[in-house]
Amino acid sequence: MTETDQTSTPPIKILLVDAEPSYRKMLSVFFSKYPGFNTFEAENGAKGYQIALETRPDLIISDYYMPVMNGIDFCKKVKGTQELSSVIFLLLTAEKEVSHQTEAFEHGADDYIVKTTTPVILTSKIRAFLRIKLLQKELQLEKEKLAEANAVLERNFTELTAILLKTIDFRLPGASDRAEIAKQIAEHICKTMKLSIDEKQKIIFGAQLHEIGKIGLPDNIANKLLGTISPDEKTVFNQYPAIGAFIVSAISGFKAAADSIHYQLENYDGSGVPDGLIAKEISAGATILRSIVLQEELTKAGHTKEEILQQIRQSSNKILDPAVAMSLAEFIIESDKDFSHNKYKIHVEELQAGMVIAEDVYAISGVKLIPKGIKLQEHTLKILLERHDRDPIIGGVYVFKAGSGE
Repeated sequence: MTETDQTSTPPIKILLVDAEPSYRKMLSVFFSKYPGFNTFEAENGAKGYQIALETRPDLIISDYYMPVMNGIDFCKKVKGTQELSSVIFLLLTAEKEVSHQTEAFEHGADDYIVKTTTPVILTSKIRAFLRIKLLQKELQLEKEKLAEANAVLERNFTELTAILLKTIDFRLPGASDRAEIAKQIAEHICKTMKLSIDEKQKIIFGAQLHEIGKIGLPDNIANKLLGTISPDEKTVFNQYPAIGAFIVSAISGFKAAADSIHYQLENYDGSGVPDGLIAKEISAGATILRSIVLQEELTKAGHTKEEILQQIRQSSNKILDPAVAMSLAEFIIESDKDFSHNKYKIHVEELQAGMVIAEDVYAISGVKLIPKGIKLQEHTLKILLERHDRDPIIGGVYVFKAGSGE
């Protein structure tokens, strides 16, 4: 080890654990000849463990046979302690039996060295393991730096989102509150659809900023409801998704979010804009944003919760993807603070005669099958299950809890 190495690298700490003082002394004297090695000694595993906690060695050389705590038990305790688990552990013994070697490796030892090994060979082995240790430290440092950089990026991304939302809210009062609800809806539907973490992140970002393109619309159009604008105004209004997509596309790595914003007015049946995409031609992100836009339009128009639920369900296979429509309806129902007190959801096959339906039951086609408040009879249940085979009820059925006062 050179002088440069000594000044730039902290000393290597080696813990020698052996019942024989003479053997510990021999190794300690030998290692003292090499600059950069600091040695510590212990006569058994119990004492060695205590010293290891205090000194945090880079490497432990331990005898196999020792009183109080033998080498195997010492190794198990070291490797089972989080702050010591990365320490290189060499088990030293006079035995050459394979069974001992196997036992050592099974309990976490990094190598098994016969006690007759010369100090020079032992030193070479130690240096090889220390090079591995150095690489491990470098990898851990790089991992920590990467985690720190990711944390900074995450903070920057969160701050950027907040700034953009404030910009939208200044131009479109209430946009910030709508963005928060949009985020919650997107999270719920993404979970239902079992989308990947990366895809979910992009969709949620797009959901929060789905209105950003409206800042490019004239004042007399930007805050209007889609159902109240004239045909001439509609041409201008329908440009906001493209404007929003253009803004978001400038953010590196968020093309998927920009695409979702661009196609947020596409309808499942192909009647939407800008390209008249149909069914599976529309991305998951765009279908989710379309449901958010519909929910906002219905809410801003002053519809009651029941009316909103009815229109969302009836939009299935028309405006909305059936699975998305049902998931959105679930979100609205389960967001009610009193939901868990008197209702619960079960699979259609779990329905039994005598249960009282708590929410209108719709098939995937958008057809209402059973209205809220109906107490199931045997014949009704039979008809419902037969219909379910042809026109499935997805997402489950809500029923009142027994004794809830339905």
